[in-house]
This record gives sequence, structure tokens and C-alpha cells, in this order.
Amino acid sequence: MRDNLTLTEFDQASQRQVAILKSAYIVRTARSVTVANIFAPLFALLLFYDDADPLKLALWLTYMVAATVIRTWTTARLEHEEDKITDPQKNLKVVTLGVGLIGLGWGLGWILLVPDLTTVNRMIYLYVTAGGMFNSMFGYCVHWPTFYSFTIPIMVPAISTAFWPREIFPWPFSIGISILFIYVVKISRNFSQTFEDSVRLRLRNEKLFKELAAERDESIAANVAKSNFIASASHDLRQPMYAVNMYLDSLNLEAIPCSERATIQKVKNSVVTLNEMFEALLNISKLDSHSYEPENHAFSVETLSTSLREIAKPLANNKQLQLHMSGMHGSVLGDEKLLRQILLNLMDNAIHYTDSGQVSVTFEDRQGCLAVRVADTGCGISEQDQQRIFEEFYRVDQTRGSHDGLGLGLSIVWRLCKLIGADIQTASVPGQGTTFTVVTRYPLLGAADGELTQARATPGGQEAVSISGKIIAVIEDDQAILAAYRHALAARGARVMVVEEEPQALEAQLAAFDAGSIDFIISDYRLRNTTGVEMIRQLREAFNQEIPALIVTADTSPSHITHFAQLHISVLHKPVSFQQVMAVMESRLRG
Repeated sequence: MRDNLTLTEFDQASQRQVAILKSAYIVRTARSVTVANIFAPLFALLLFYDDADPLKLALWLTYMVAATVIRTWTTARLEHEEDKITDPQKNLKVVTLGVGLIGLGWGLGWILLVPDLTTVNRMIYLYVTAGGMFNSMFGYCVHWPTFYSFTIPIMVPAISTAFWPREIFPWPFSIGISILFIYVVKISRNFSQTFEDSVRLRLRNEKLFKELAAERDESIAANVAKSNFIASASHDLRQPMYAVNMYLDSLNLEAIPCSERATIQKVKNSVVTLNEMFEALLNISKLDSHSYEPENHAFSVETLSTSLREIAKPLANNKQLQLHMSGMHGSVLGDEKLLRQILLNLMDNAIHYTDSGQVSVTFEDRQGCLAVRVADTGCGISEQDQQRIFEEFYRVDQTRGSHDGLGLGLSIVWRLCKLIGADIQTASVPGQGTTFTVVTRYPLLGAADGELTQARATPGGQEAVSISGKIIAVIEDDQAILAAYRHALAARGARVMVVEEEPQALEAQLAAFDAGSIDFIISDYRLRNTTGVEMIRQLREAFNQEIPALIVTADTSPSHITHFAQLHISVLHKPVSFQQVMAVMESRLRG
């Protein structure tokens, strides 16, 4: 069992818990009738004083007082709270003894008092003892020894009235008493069984809840372990992939013979596929660690459309597909970054599974909110597969042999849509194509807002900043990536300064530096003995200026991302292309 209890151990624990609950219930019941145990004999004294024999009445009252004192004193010392009961069996024995003494007293009353009473008073005595019986039926029947210790001393003398002279008790009266007691026992058995069943059901439910909680914890632990594995494995693998990206981006294809150019292009295509896989793993890792936090700001639909076209156009051209972007313009309020990620994944998926024809993206107004349709003329998705395409690592069987991928793209789309509160709809005809529609809750803004947003978001007309002659400081402990930086930056005319990590070596390097200042810093985050943030801080202090800086890392911790922003350090997450590094560098150098 999940809680490491064998069946026998669970039964033993169950029996003890049942005993504890019985003890708590019976002690509370015994305490609740203390007042009745005190006043019932006094009530009998007032009623039977003129009829009963004075000596017998005195003996009976003396016994009842002694029994009541003993029962009240012993019961008051017992715990009635479940979590404080240490010996339930002992408690049950003590209560059984005290209750038995009271029952015996009422039984003695049948012998000592009842024969001398009038018919009316005999009926009253019967009602009093019957009331006690009914109380015991619900109060003591959960533990049969306690129930019988109270009822048998009353039942035996009462039923024995059938053998008394008829002038004292007519036979119908005796039969009625017997039937009454039989039904009391029968009802008590049913109530007792119901009590035990409910207690055992409660214990089973508690055990089941613990098992479910353990399974939930195991599931959470497995999910965390999966996320940690993905983060760790992808971090180690992205390092050499990043170097490959930079080397490939720095190649001059025009200088390569035509016979080898096609091979190089195939290598680049394969690397692009690997990058997509790593990016998918990275996004899943981010989602699992809750690194994504939706923002809320105005952005231009036209700017979003343009950026999507720029990214997807080369992919579509490689497959000779037409890419159409159409629909509304203006501005909306929401998270542009997350929406771009959703649409890029959908467009990449559409291009991936379309061999001929086109991919179209249409922006629409749906009841004052932004909706986007991504349609293709690809292989389509069967109705059966449409139920599972948003699951992690799921891929349609018919496409496994002809298309690469991990089956994470649509899973990321689904989770990002949930994150921003968007709905995603799927329509597909096998062999004809698929249309995904993302209906967001992003409200459309007025014309004035749209103009302001577009003016702010579309700086346009700015020329790329040349890094020729610029001094670029590189902080990297991976020699393959360091060599790739040197090669790629030198190919663009930059002067590369490899920054030493050791304090003494760095101090000597800065003392010998005579070029005035550093123009830009590129650094990894996790270094051998320190961090990129600390190294950037030292360089900025050494030159007494906030040198533009970029950290390229596989670390996606939200706290680190926030910390980078506070220090005005740009960040890119591996694997990235050298073009992305250049884009950030040019943007920061442009100011």
C-alpha cells in the first residue's frame, strides 16, 4: 500500500481507531445524561413516596445515589476528545462499569418498588425505564458490552413480570414489555452496524485520500524531475549547438564552391530543426517553472504581423510555399510576446506539415477582441487525432516518417493560450488542410491609441549599426563558443577582447588596456568561478560607465531575468543564432 501499511496492519490500525471513536462517543453520551441520572431517582421518590415500602425505597435510593456518584466521578475523569484518548479499551471498560451500575439500580427498582406501587405508578416506572432504554439504544449501542450492561439488568426483571400474579401485572402488559425490549435491541443493532460502517468508511476514505495525496506528490515530483532533466540536458546540449549556429552564420556561402553549397545548406536546415527542438524544450521548461508572466500593454497588430512575416518567410521560401498575412490593423491591449510565440508555433506547424500551396494568417475583430486564424493547405488532421494533438510529445502516426519534431509545438500553444485566457479552435479536413483560430481577450483600442502605439512600436528607417572597429568584450569559459565568437565578430571587423575571469588576471588585463573603453560586452551567465553579472559589474566600474551588455544563457529563472532587466543587461536564451546576437548588439549600440 502507498502508506507502507500491510492489510493486517491497516486492520489493526482501523480497529484501534474504531475503538477510539466508540470511546469518545460513549463518554460524551454518558456525560450528557448525568443530570438525568441525578434527577430521575429524586423524581421517583416524589411519585412513589406514598405507595412504596419506606425501607425498600430507602435501600433503592441509597444504591442509586452511590451508583450515580461512582458513574459521574469515573466518567468525568475520561477523555472525550479523539486525539487525546490513549487507551480506548480502558475507557470503554470504565464507562461500561458505571453504566452497568445505573442499569442494575433501575432493575432492582422492578423488584423492590414496583410490586407495591399502584397501576398508574407502575406505568410511570415503565416509562422512566423505557426512556433510559431508548437513550441507551442510541448512546451505548455502538459498544455492545456497554449497551448490555445497562439494558440486561432492566430487561430481565421487567420481562419476569410475566410470571408475577395477574393482579399485579396482566399478561398483555408483560407481552408489551417483551416486544418493546425486543425492538430496542433490534433497532440498536441496526444503529450500531450503521455507526461501525460509517467509521470504517471514514477510515477507508482517509486512507484513500492519503494514497491519492502520495500519488499526487509522486506525480508532482516526477514532473519537477522531468523539468529539471530537460533544463539540465538542454543546457548542456545547447552550448555546442550555439557554437555551431555562430560558425554557420559566419560562413560566406558565396565563397564556397557550388558543389558544396547545397550540402552546407542542408546542414543549416538540420541545425534549424535542432534549434526548434531545443526551443520547444526550453519553452516547456519555462512553462513548468512558471517563468512566463503575462503582461498587459498596447501593441500594433501591423507590427506583430510584420515581425511574424519576417521570421516565417524564410521557412516558407525553403519549402516554396506562399505566405499571406492579411486582416485588420490598429492596436490591441495584451501581451504581444506571448501572442507572437503562440502564432509562431502555429505558423511553424503549418509550414512543417504543408508540402505545397500556402499558409495564411488573418487578423480579425471578434466582438471587440483580437482573433487570429492560421490556415494551411497541408495534410490535415483526422477527427480522432484532433482530440490529442495538444498533448505533449504526441505526433500523428501518418507524419512520423516524413516530418521531424518532438510533438511539443501545439502543446506549448495550448498551455500559452490557457496562460493568456485565449480559446483555440481547430478545423481540419484530411488531405486539404487545417485552420487554427486563436480567440484572445485582448480588446481593440481606439484610433488615437493605435496611432500612438504604432508610432512607438515601428521605429523603421534606421540603418544597421556597423561593429567594424568596435571593441567587443567576450566573457565565456566554453572554448568552442569563445572561438566561435572570435571568428564571427572578427569576420565583421570587430576587435575582440577576451576577458579574464580570475581577479588578478583581469586586473592586469585592464591595467594594460589602452584603447580607451569597451563598446559592448557579451557574456555567459554561469562561469567557472563567478557569474556574468559580476563580471559585467566589474568592467563597468573599471571604465566608470554603463557599458551596453548582453548575457547569452540557458538559465530561464524568472528572478534572474528580472535582475538582468534591473541592471540594464539584455538577455538571450540559448540556442540562438548569431544574427540574434547581432540584432541586440546593434540595437544597444544605436542607443
